[in-house]
Amino acid sequence: MSIFGVFLIILSIIAIIAALAVKDEEGVNVYSKYAIIGVVTLLIGFGLTTLATVPRGEVGVALQFSAVTGDYRTQGLQFKSPLVKLININVQTQKEEVTATAASKDLQDIATTIALNYHLNPSSAPTVYRDLGLDYIVKIADPAIQEVVKQVTARHNAEDLILRRETIKEEITTEITSRLAPRGIVVEALSITNFQFSTVFTAAIESKVSAQQAVFESQNKLERVKVEAQQAEAEAVGKANATIAAANGQAESIRIVTDAQVKANNEIAKTLSPEVLQYILLDRLAKNVTTIIIPQGQGFVLPELAK
Repeated sequence: MSIFGVFLIILSIIAIIAALAVKDEEGVNVYSKYAIIGVVTLLIGFGLTTLATVPRGEVGVALQFSAVTGDYRTQGLQFKSPLVKLININVQTQKEEVTATAASKDLQDIATTIALNYHLNPSSAPTVYRDLGLDYIVKIADPAIQEVVKQVTARHNAEDLILRRETIKEEITTEITSRLAPRGIVVEALSITNFQFSTVFTAAIESKVSAQQAVFESQNKLERVKVEAQQAEAEAVGKANATIAAANGQAESIRIVTDAQVKANNEIAKTLSPEVLQYILLDRLAKNVTTIIIPQGQGFVLPELAK
């Protein structure tokens, strides 16, 4: 109920009564115009107490004498009883972030930060406001997240929280949704924004990662050496094959030339009669040769002697 509206109604009633009560000597109302003003003010007062505006993204929970009636109004201009007051509650998507500390299955202390996106079911708004008030999410969701994170974390080793992050998130989401749904709180999405481990465990993880990186680098180096050795072997084989091919080619070339020469010599030998040989010998003698010793019985005849 608007306090200003109630004030106007009371003031208007008093003004109307006073204006109608005052008359002149002839019994005529003196302040009739003020009575009209009082009536207009009275109507304005009723308008202020019977009209209400619910903002976008909210619902108005109806209260009558501070008691929740169970009724609610949607966004926009709403008509109501002058005795009813509307309390607006947000039903848009909202975010709640909670950090919960828990021990893992292998007794590692872990601080988990959960970001919850949720909205209030409009039909549940009257009950939620009656039982929990406007800070319902702090009273319901925060303790539920704390408890669920402790339960889920205790079922897994600390290392699994890193390696199986998606599975952990699904388990927490399922548990939180089942706990908040009966209260009219709809879970839209849940995210694990951070895992904070103890200093000792963090150092152990870093050492393990460093060791794995060293092994990975060694494996890469070994593979590189193998590849280089295979490349060198392939190059050597290629060079050897090239040398063998060159030698084979050269040998084949010599064989072909030799065969050709032998064939040519054989052909020439068929045409070399003793007379031809004598002619070639005599033709190739130097001009200053005056004496030739020829064994007896060779059938060799000098042209000069033949004369």
